[in-house]
Amino acid sequence: MNEDEIRSRITELRKQKNVSEYRMSQDLGKSKGYIQSITSGRSMPSMSEFLNICDYFKITPGEFFNGGG
Repeated sequence: MNEDEIRSRITELRKQKNVSEYRMSQDLGKSKGYIQSITSGRSMPSMSEFLNICDYFKITPGEFFNGGG
C-alpha cells in the first residue's frame, strides 16, 4: 500500500463512520486541519498517530491494510 492508498483508506473509513475531517481531527486531539493535511498529501501520520487512527476506527492495522473493518 502506497501513500495515496493510505490517504484514500483513511478517507474511506472516515466516510463510513460519517464523520468530517474536522471532527475526526478534534476527536483525535489534533488541530482542526490535521486529517485534511493527511488526505490532501501534505503530511503522513507517524506510527503512533497511525495506531491512534486505527483505534479511532476500531480496527487493527492489519484490517486497515487489508480492507477489513
